[in-house]
Amino acid sequence: MRRVYLPLHTDDLRTLSDSRSLSADSLDGFAVTDAVRAQSSGADDEEQHEYAAMQDAALCAIAEDAPVVGAVDVAESAVVDGDSDAKVTVRGPLLLKRFASFHLIDRAAAAADPDEEIELSWFDATELALVMEVLDQQ
Repeated sequence: MRRVYLPLHTDDLRTLSDSRSLSADSLDGFAVTDAVRAQSSGADDEEQHEYAAMQDAALCAIAEDAPVVGAVDVAESAVVDGDSDAKVTVRGPLLLKRFASFHLIDRAAAAADPDEEIELSWFDATELALVMEVLDQQ
């Protein structure tokens, strides 16, 4: 299994909540790739690599006006590495039970200081309803 970080729109979250899965021929996401490992200047810290991939997903989410990054565990065979960095394509349905967490983007902080790392509020996957409630209140 491979952890993939997906920018998610509100409609994606509703679909996950209602049908317990996201279905698509392909979804763009971010994961630890050889390119991510090569950029880390010799550091072999998998946690640092995961953080970098999640930050890339958050940047993409902001650009796409998606409020959440979802962390999902996907079979290696369903993940295709992109041409560079952490970009990957995921094929096939993604079951809600494979999601580990959801990360709500602090857009105000990101807008106030775009050069800083993006602040993400962590929610367990079992808190999907709470994530949607928080988004509805914004």
